[in-house]
Amino acid sequence: MSKAAPLINDPTGAEIEEARSEDERALRELLDRWVTAIRNHDLAAIEKDRTKDIVMFDVPEPLQLKGMEQYLDSWRLYFKFDGSKTFQLQELKVSIGSDIAWAHAILRCEGVPEATARLTVGFIKQDGAWKVAHEHHSGPMTVDR
Repeated sequence: MSKAAPLINDPTGAEIEEARSEDERALRELLDRWVTAIRNHDLAAIEKDRTKDIVMFDVPEPLQLKGMEQYLDSWRLYFKFDGSKTFQLQELKVSIGSDIAWAHAILRCEGVPEATARLTVGFIKQDGAWKVAHEHHSGPMTVDR
């Protein structure tokens, strides 16, 4: 595989792993487009590359979101947050099969430590193109021991 231009999802300049296959590159590019769309508050671009029946487990209630309208409503809520334009992924790892894949990363909003969360994304391949079928965002919780 020829060396391609680096992806831009981490504006801090942190090292980003290079894709090892064309499928991995496609998934990393899909996530990079998604991060850019979130930073730009571009709902149409956020919707792209998602299945219409996407399921999302988000940090704020409700417990789960089903379908594109509920998914986009969650982003509308997020866009009210001051740190939403500095959204980034760190420590991104991707695992790929022939028609399913998943990725996980740390989500950060630059300068807002309490906005650090975890991301897991489930992908399916439809008509030769990767689509996100599931997103899970979660935050750590302090537990008294």
